[in-house]
Amino acid sequence: MKKENFNHLLGKSRHEIMQELGDGFNYFNSEIWTYEVGKTWFGQKIILSLIFKDEKVSELNLTKRFGRC
Repeated sequence: MKKENFNHLLGKSRHEIMQELGDGFNYFNSEIWTYEVGKTWFGQKIILSLIFKDEKVSELNLTKRFGRC
């Protein structure tokens, strides 16, 4: 899973993100939303973090970790 796979989300509003990825247990007004988008063969979760600025996605990060988001 590559960061480039999610570049189309840059510049989208919270409502557009909710339509595409769902709520994902994110507080609507939060500046950072997280989604679990996959798992590695070793069992690590792949987490997509969306950072909002001026009501639009300005940055996104992919991280791998064990345990909770």
